[in-house]
Amino acid sequence: MLDNRYMPKYRFKSVCSITPADLKAMGAEGLLLDIDNTLIYDETLTPLPGTVEWVKKMQSANIPLAIVSNAIPLRVWAVAKKFGIKNYIYSAKKPRVDGLMKAAEMLQKPIDRLAMVGDQLKTDMLAANLAGAVAVFTDRARDEKLFKFYFKKARDGEKELLEEFERRKREK
Repeated sequence: MLDNRYMPKYRFKSVCSITPADLKAMGAEGLLLDIDNTLIYDETLTPLPGTVEWVKKMQSANIPLAIVSNAIPLRVWAVAKKFGIKNYIYSAKKPRVDGLMKAAEMLQKPIDRLAMVGDQLKTDMLAANLAGAVAVFTDRARDEKLFKFYFKKARDGEKELLEEFERRKREK
């Protein structure tokens, strides 16, 4: 039996595929964003193609943004600065929900009106579902370069969960 707590509500190829209209259809008024393999490549500060422009597009549409990352403070600060995102949480310890709740306070939005966007089912999607945020999964940009063993273990079972997600979507 698959654990539905890991299941996203929505899935996109990349964060850049998400539009303001998509957010409105989800009932989301703001975005909580993971960084590694969602906005940037994991071992660098290099933005994924189109992400800088996508963030600007979201900001011009008056969509509040906050980064919620398990990364260390200096890394999160550097990414936030690069993207011009003022609100950020580092060392969030996802799947714990504390970081998401703190980001919701920063954005002055109820958690159920925010979408948590990330590339990991066992951290990002679990945290979103436990907190009551809209769980939005993006396919990872590439296999992780750092901490390969950790991420291989963390991604165990993702294939089956995503296949189940796609099966359920087809049945709707």
